[in-house]
Amino acid sequence: MNKYFFIALFFVSSLASSQSVNLDTDVPWTIGIGVNIVDNDGFRFDKPFDTNNWNFKNPLSINVERKWRDFLSTNLAITLNKLTKDNKQNNGYLTESSNLFALDLTGRFIFDQYIWEQNPRIDPFEGYALLGVGYTSVLNTDSIMLDVGLGFNFWLYEDIGLRLQTMGKFGFNDNQYLKNYIQHTAEFIIRF
Repeated sequence: MNKYFFIALFFVSSLASSQSVNLDTDVPWTIGIGVNIVDNDGFRFDKPFDTNNWNFKNPLSINVERKWRDFLSTNLAITLNKLTKDNKQNNGYLTESSNLFALDLTGRFIFDQYIWEQNPRIDPFEGYALLGVGYTSVLNTDSIMLDVGLGFNFWLYEDIGLRLQTMGKFGFNDNQYLKNYIQHTAEFIIRF
């Protein structure tokens, strides 16, 4: 448990100490709250939209994002969900339903400004790719994860928007239920 405390402390201190960075943006912070879906069916690429085994029970997603440049940001997210024993979880079934807790720190490369010219403050759309590390806990088992994904921010009114994101999470252990999974999120976001 101490190693997770030190990892979290390192990430928080890195965010705090970088306050002196010269920013390209006048709205560096974004907070979001929403829901998530855990697709834990073992990365079945033959049926990518088979929703029969998606987990959507008590799904909460909260995040804080810090934008360093118009094209680069860091995000810290906490997600909760419940894996149900009735759904197939990585080609197996749980003996009992279990809560899933995930903590993710990702870097985001905002790429849409390289596709067409825009003013970041009034552009209604932001596309980004993400890469980072995460921690997931299910059935009293922990796993460190590699996070890779894509997301889109839709700014509906000035600094209020909607975020849609899909992230593949690859585990560094042999636990059947935490090996790999996909997490989809939809969040209400505010930047300031």
